Amino acid sequence: MQRVDWRWFIIWLLAISHTVQAHDGHDHSHWSSLFIHALLLLSLAASGLAIVFAIYRAISRWLPAGK
Repeated sequence: MQRVDWRWFIIWLLAISHTVQAHDGHDHSHWSSLFIHALLLLSLAASGLAIVFAIYRAISRWLPAGK
C-alpha cells in the first residue's frame, strides 16, 4: 500500500479550493445547480460514512472479541 504524503494533498486542496467556492453572481437557478449541490452533499455524506466506518473498525480492533 502506497503511503500518502499529506503535505502535498493539503497544498493541492488549498490550491483548487478557490476555484470551487461560490463567487459573486453564481446562479442557483441554473439547470446544473441542483445536480452540483446534490453531488456535494452526496460526497459529504460518503466521507462522513467512511469516517464513521473507519472509527468503528478501529474501535472493534481494540475491543476483545465478543464484547
